[in-house]
Amino acid sequence: MPTLHREAGYVFEMVVFDCREPRHVHVKGNGKGSAKFWLVAEIEMATPGGYNPHEVAQVRRIMQANLAAMIQRWDEECARVRAEEDGR
Repeated sequence: MPTLHREAGYVFEMVVFDCREPRHVHVKGNGKGSAKFWLVAEIEMATPGGYNPHEVAQVRRIMQANLAAMIQRWDEECARVRAEEDGR
């Protein structure tokens, strides 16, 4: 799982097998499970993963501040995966 960002005890990762889905990240950290957030202009949570509303708001703020970089990295990783699949 490539790490897209780390901040405030959270790790924002992507699963390269998820490239067929809309852009999203899996967020882990602070002793919780893994929540899934869509990488869109208004950050949307797909699965809560045990985070409370305060933590969800914090994750959203971090993602909003780093959204362009996360989207760029997602696109780069997925382009690499597709190129590898095409080369088989």
